[in-house]
Amino acid sequence: MSRELGDFLRARRTDPALSPVTTDARRRITGLRREEVASAAGISADYYTRLEQGREHHPSDAVLDALARVLRLTPDARSHVARLREPRPTIEAEPAATDALGPRLAALVAAVRPNPAYVLDRLSTMVAANPEGLQLFDGFADAAPAERNTCRYLLLDPRARLVFAEWEDLARGAVAQLRAANADDLRSPALADFVAELSEASDQFALWWGEHLVERRRASTTHVRSDGKLQARRYEVLHLPEDGLRMTLWLPAA
Repeated sequence: MSRELGDFLRARRTDPALSPVTTDARRRITGLRREEVASAAGISADYYTRLEQGREHHPSDAVLDALARVLRLTPDARSHVARLREPRPTIEAEPAATDALGPRLAALVAAVRPNPAYVLDRLSTMVAANPEGLQLFDGFADAAPAERNTCRYLLLDPRARLVFAEWEDLARGAVAQLRAANADDLRSPALADFVAELSEASDQFALWWGEHLVERRRASTTHVRSDGKLQARRYEVLHLPEDGLRMTLWLPAA
């Protein structure tokens, strides 16, 4: 995964938030130069260049910690870097186990009604949802189950901007979650096809995916428009990493 690690480091060091305060009008790059990252991390510029180019395969914990500090990585991004260095083999769920899980997930989202709830897989496709959860996404109730993908909806469906007042935060977060959920198998053909589809259809998705954003959904408060009314709602996310699933439960804002 050295190539993915290099791509990640290159994308994160060009984050405009890292750009130093300077009066030098000749500076034309955003973020940090390779030499600046290397110097701040206490490593040689040549070594850091090899990391970005995928020619260095096993940086030490100390090096990764130093780079995480310089690049101001979040805890999720730090964990992501560690997985890129030492990827774990993807464990495919047994078909029988997946079939057995379906009724349990359906019962789980039904039990929390009338609160909206749904379960998403690694690509953000709904594998279970109660009626209230479907109603959050205008049009999902009439769509085929395979088409109920929240990431695709947020990036490609114009209704998403009307339903979710903080659309950009949610859409950007969906892209970050997509990478986080697939960190152990970034070369998955299913992921590659999905990323290609969204990149072709959405310049915004292509930009955010290229920035290597990494963040797991956890909990937040946002505003949702329903029946013409804008309401504050809080969502909580329960991750089931062994099954590659996560459950989202929407509650009234405290």
